[in-house]
Amino acid sequence: MTMKRVGAGLRPQAQAGGRAAGLGRTGRSLPSLGRPVRVGGRAAQQQRRTDSQIVRAIVKWETMQPELYKMIEDEGFTSMEPGKVIDEVEAGNAILIDVRLPDDYKQSHAVNAQSIPLFQGIQTLSLGNAMKQVFYTLNGVKGTEENPSFNQDIADTFAKEVKGTGKRMYIMCDAGGVVEAVPGFLFGKQSRSLQACYKACRECGVPPEQLGHVKGGLREWAG
Repeated sequence: MTMKRVGAGLRPQAQAGGRAAGLGRTGRSLPSLGRPVRVGGRAAQQQRRTDSQIVRAIVKWETMQPELYKMIEDEGFTSMEPGKVIDEVEAGNAILIDVRLPDDYKQSHAVNAQSIPLFQGIQTLSLGNAMKQVFYTLNGVKGTEENPSFNQDIADTFAKEVKGTGKRMYIMCDAGGVVEAVPGFLFGKQSRSLQACYKACRECGVPPEQLGHVKGGLREWAG
């Protein structure tokens, strides 16, 4: 597998009989992903409740997934492999939005991707958030909350760069997720990019036929 640095971000490179490869902004290969933190007993129950409030933006995944599937089947929404997405972006037929946390974007990102995070580090001052931050810090996990400007930023970007042009807005995260049911996952696999696609279409006015999702996320983009 060869490694290639392009611009300020990562670009999938076609390989003969292999997968795409990419480098981060510093020229280093992407770092390996850490293992999820496991906690037991009452703490684990509290973490699951907190995660549910943080990760499921606005509505639950079980509600989002059927809508996303309908968008793919009937409304022109698409889920595309990274190589095809970069071809569309480089041809001027699409823009690329990265919805990961700002620090993750700064560390490494796909070339030409714009950062509009779906979540942000905890910034809202409250007793509940203070306790939440302490809990996550003790367990080595980043505490996050929904980015309050996400909807407006998506709507503004669509209006300025996509509306009336025939272009498509692609959204990516770290892992990509899956809308379709897969073994062991009746409702597919939720991800921040799929949650962001739902919000972009249903809450920000982006038509599904001008909206796309990057399969496999950054892991497949640079893997």
